[in-house]
Amino acid sequence: MKGKVACCALLSVLFLSLYSCERALDINISAKSEENYFGTENQITMGIGGAYAVLADIYGGIGDGSKYQFWLLPGDDITLDGTGNSYESFSSINGSNSSLAIMWSKYYLIISRCNFMLEKLNSNVLDSVYKTAGLKNANKAEMLFLRSWCNFKLWDNWRKAPLADKRIHSVDDGYLPPSKGLELLDNAISSLEEAAPLAKDSWDDLNLGRITKDACYGLLVKLYVTRACYNSKNAEDYGKALTAFGNISPDRLASFGSVKYGECFDYRSENNAESLFEFQASIAEGHSGLWQYNSLGQISAFYHYGDGHWSNYSCGIFGPTQKLINAFDQDDPRKNETFRGSDVDNCGGDFWWINQNWGKFGNNQLVKYTNGSRGKVLDQTFQIGSNNNTRLLRLADVKLCAAEAYLAIGNSDAAMSQINDVRERARNSVSPPSAAPAALTSVTMEDLMKERMLELAAEDGHRWSDLRRWHAAGYINLATWTAADFGFPYNASFFRFDVSRHLLFPIPNEEISRNPLMAASGQNPGY
Repeated sequence: MKGKVACCALLSVLFLSLYSCERALDINISAKSEENYFGTENQITMGIGGAYAVLADIYGGIGDGSKYQFWLLPGDDITLDGTGNSYESFSSINGSNSSLAIMWSKYYLIISRCNFMLEKLNSNVLDSVYKTAGLKNANKAEMLFLRSWCNFKLWDNWRKAPLADKRIHSVDDGYLPPSKGLELLDNAISSLEEAAPLAKDSWDDLNLGRITKDACYGLLVKLYVTRACYNSKNAEDYGKALTAFGNISPDRLASFGSVKYGECFDYRSENNAESLFEFQASIAEGHSGLWQYNSLGQISAFYHYGDGHWSNYSCGIFGPTQKLINAFDQDDPRKNETFRGSDVDNCGGDFWWINQNWGKFGNNQLVKYTNGSRGKVLDQTFQIGSNNNTRLLRLADVKLCAAEAYLAIGNSDAAMSQINDVRERARNSVSPPSAAPAALTSVTMEDLMKERMLELAAEDGHRWSDLRRWHAAGYINLATWTAADFGFPYNASFFRFDVSRHLLFPIPNEEISRNPLMAASGQNPGY
């Protein structure tokens, strides 16, 4: 749901949770407190929306520093204009990196807001306030989903990040120990299993974008397949992934092919049947998304990291690797919806920041959220913030995860069916339909891995997460990968990937310095 929401005084107490693993919140004190604030369902909704809205601090163009290299660069699909950022060269990344600290703190900020609301929802203090049947359970499902999503991100990137599964009431209780093994991932999965039966099937038009049953089951598919890869390709986990996939609504699955590939990234087709979880971006006044609150007051997305706008100075300019460019069939409609060359559309020169012959990345530039008129929904003053939602979990991703599970248990026909659905949707995304990508007549794990690269290129965190779990499962061996395998376009002498070190990020130094339990545990290996 879209909305630009004014700062609310209630948040002076509402989200003043103390975590050793999050930054302090600078919030003015008011007469409102948590004991006397929640008097209506709308006020409860503001508390729920506060957790969603922190996503603006991750995907927006405002805030306290660049985050884009964190989820764009590691992997082999995207590169940075320059001689090699530490996130793609692996040569100098360390615990003092500011992007790491930002992302760590934002995930824990979302978790703290979820835990605050879950404490209220798990008690009976709000029962007399709720008038709408099922809304309390739906709100609980939303908070469990968002916390699970953050816990997965923390586990996937740092592994031993602390598990924060309840509200912290004192500074002393805020010193959380490092998690162990699969603990964070297990917690994310169990929370989603709890959330799914509680979640709504759908929301009304004033609440589009809030978490549904299908979002819970879709993320469960992804997390079970991930856990299987790190658990010796555990057959039970693959089976549970397919059970979760079977719980996604038949209507949504049947509607998959009706959503063209380009519509997956278009502001005119947000929160459609193909999309399960989006960051609800907005720059316009008057929207009704009063369930969102952001500490910075702005809920816009940012996509200038892929073009020549001056506002990308703090993050750099990102583009497709030659490896990604070469991977596409030239007639695959997804190619021109992911990046374009000299045919890039600058809307007749209205977009001064798009140079049709800029010479970077083989004269290609990313266009997933900005292709032609998709890029027109920008703030009028500086033309930085975008009204176009960032898609964080799509049904295509889930279908390809299900295909991976089918392959792992030996059902190649079912796997091929899911992959061919994705390829058929791609073909039918243009008129007349394209001949490419053609339907597969047999399928291998290599086919699946390539399909995920093509379908999900330049989307949040997919490629690096995929490569690492496939390495853990033995499908690939990243220890043998060269700079060229990673799509690194610069002098290979700058490339320093070490498989014993770089599969995880270093723990932010500020977390180690302020949490004695994390300090006692030490840095991640190799840092």
